[in-house]
Amino acid sequence: MDNYIIAEINEFSQKENGYLALFCVRLGNFCVKADPQAMLSATIHLESAEYNFEDVADATRPNDYTFDVTPKNENNLSAIIQGVAEVHPEFKVSVKIKEYDEGFEERHIIYTMPEVNKERRDLLNEVCKTFHKECVAKLDWAYGKRLADTAQLLARLSVQEADNVKKVFEKTYHDAKENAEKLLNAKLQEIEEGYQRYLAGKDNTWENSYKDDTEFDVSSLI
Repeated sequence: MDNYIIAEINEFSQKENGYLALFCVRLGNFCVKADPQAMLSATIHLESAEYNFEDVADATRPNDYTFDVTPKNENNLSAIIQGVAEVHPEFKVSVKIKEYDEGFEERHIIYTMPEVNKERRDLLNEVCKTFHKECVAKLDWAYGKRLADTAQLLARLSVQEADNVKKVFEKTYHDAKENAEKLLNAKLQEIEEGYQRYLAGKDNTWENSYKDDTEFDVSSLI
């Protein structure tokens, strides 16, 4: 294969992977569990500037359903809460104080994922399937366009060379569709697991997340 054909193949692969990445981010923002991707969509407004979440805070996951967020500067605590609320108003939020032996106190923002009742399960399933259809439509469009755009180029190749290039395009396309299906199925399974937790009476409350951590004051400050 000459360099131009290799470039066409690489560009097509990047295009398909880009649509997959967008689909993955969208799924990550529909939180049943505390998906780290969810925080990446938050913009924090500080005075006249905007910052990404990771620029102003650190986040850990004490369990699958909780974010423990520590502001890098406590003066930004309210701005962080507001920024996250703009993209995830469904998160349950509380502010806790962690006390250290040296007398030092540290404020943490605790985000708890909402429970998955039947209404939320049905809504999440519908939205995720809709985004999957949109992703597949984009993969289909990119594949068809790539074949059309390279038709004249492939016509100048030998039959075997042209078939080999088409097979590469086809494999890239089918692999992307298969990965999109896997992403959807994994999310639907996560949603169903969340619903079964709800039916079993399990909850995602902060106190259960930190019930064995004696360093925290359990009284909410907001």
